[in-house]
Amino acid sequence: MSWLAAVGRRLGGTAEIVTRTPLSGGYASGAVEQATLRVGDRDVLVVLKPSDLVEVAALRAIAVVDGVVVPRLLHPDPLVITWVEEGPGDPLRTLAHVHRHWSRNRPRGVPVVDAAWWQALCARTTVSLRGNGYAADRVETWATDERIGHALAVLPKTLCHGDPHRGNLVGDTLIDWGNARVAPAGLDLAVLRAEGGTDLTTYREVLPEGPHAAVEREWAWAHAHVQYLGFAADHLGADRVAEMLDEASGALARLGPLLRS
Repeated sequence: MSWLAAVGRRLGGTAEIVTRTPLSGGYASGAVEQATLRVGDRDVLVVLKPSDLVEVAALRAIAVVDGVVVPRLLHPDPLVITWVEEGPGDPLRTLAHVHRHWSRNRPRGVPVVDAAWWQALCARTTVSLRGNGYAADRVETWATDERIGHALAVLPKTLCHGDPHRGNLVGDTLIDWGNARVAPAGLDLAVLRAEGGTDLTTYREVLPEGPHAAVEREWAWAHAHVQYLGFAADHLGADRVAEMLDEASGALARLGPLLRS
């Protein structure tokens, strides 16, 4: 296992595997493991995952950002990252530092949310809705909605986690950066807001609102609801699907006048 020798060197010694246990939850699939490595006279907990080029690129990009608490990349293939213990942290402050550092820049290897990305998202969502017996007409129409294209042209982009829901938090530390993307920062805030996170005090201490804050807020609210519609169609039932479609529709309706002002 060449990765073990490489990880040992990163950790400052020779590494041996003590235990390996399957993981689930925020670390996602049955192929993910937690391992205890013995390095010299200490034990180090790590996560082993199948390699994910986007997550590797995101973790490398985050490594140069000061003031963040995220898993540390130890090896790219297989993907080996440090285990994150539950404890004090602040995902909003982490996101603020990441968003500020990468504002208007594109980390190599991380996909960009643009009109083509949006159209692909709408296409996947349409398949999920129809596959579960729901009408998909609105989402089909939104795929080429000019309001989305105009918003994406106006809003600055940065490195986003893309999926910062509760399942991707250990304590208050963000894990699973495999859905990272270059997008307007409001995407991450909208996902947290949808789960009840509305206090942006720590975020705004690092990154104040920009001149297009209202546009970003409505674009992100629409995008986040479409992003999770497929999951809702598979798992949450007709009432939640209808609610999310209405939330996205409302955000798009509010977005139009903002773009014209």
